[in-house]
Amino acid sequence: MKIIAMLALAMNVAAQAAEPLDVYICAGQSNMAGAGKKTELPAELQAAQTNVFVFDGKTWRVFEPGPKGIGPEVSFAYTLQRALNKPIGIIKHAKGGTNLAKDWNPAISTNLYAALKDKVAAAGQSRKINIKGMIWMQGENDSKYEEMAKVYAQNLTDFIQTARKDFNSPEMPFVAGRVNPPPAYTFANLVRTAQATCAVEGYSYINCDDLTMLEGDLHYDTAGLVEMGKRFAQKMPGSD
Repeated sequence: MKIIAMLALAMNVAAQAAEPLDVYICAGQSNMAGAGKKTELPAELQAAQTNVFVFDGKTWRVFEPGPKGIGPEVSFAYTLQRALNKPIGIIKHAKGGTNLAKDWNPAISTNLYAALKDKVAAAGQSRKINIKGMIWMQGENDSKYEEMAKVYAQNLTDFIQTARKDFNSPEMPFVAGRVNPPPAYTFANLVRTAQATCAVEGYSYINCDDLTMLEGDLHYDTAGLVEMGKRFAQKMPGSD
């Protein structure tokens, strides 16, 4: 009986792998990379999510949070997968201190956006995937510089449109987290306004102003990141 059960499980896994996996991209800077700790997560989020798969740059594996460096993707995946009631995939690509003007600019061929494209391509070579949505937590770095903040609105529009084309997902829902950096980030209002008023169809944003933060009011704590992930998930089609 054990052999039969193991064969049945293997056949089920193989059947799932043959079907395209609906994948969600999680990208941005430090608050997407995350300062959360596994030990501070609710118990249900500390466990492996058996119907969520993450691409680590080389292979797909069952998603389980590491001890630290946890961002909103943990609760995002948990909430969304249960709402959709089907397996989903996560591709995360984030680095602290990066800006949209240069580091994530799709027109530059050797930056973080180019690396994200390569990662998505590699994920698609590993198994069949459909990019179904993208969440974006970025903008603090652009808020420090007037020239970057002034063009954030246009850069965000260009970024969304190019990503949809590059990821072969012309109607890809795109959800941004509206940044809330401390006063030293002088031009934050320009970035926040751009994030709140972006008129690209299929774009939406979440408010992060009431989320709890670590000392210094720049990075969200574990509880803040958990709530952030839930809000991201609730904005995705099919989550209600």
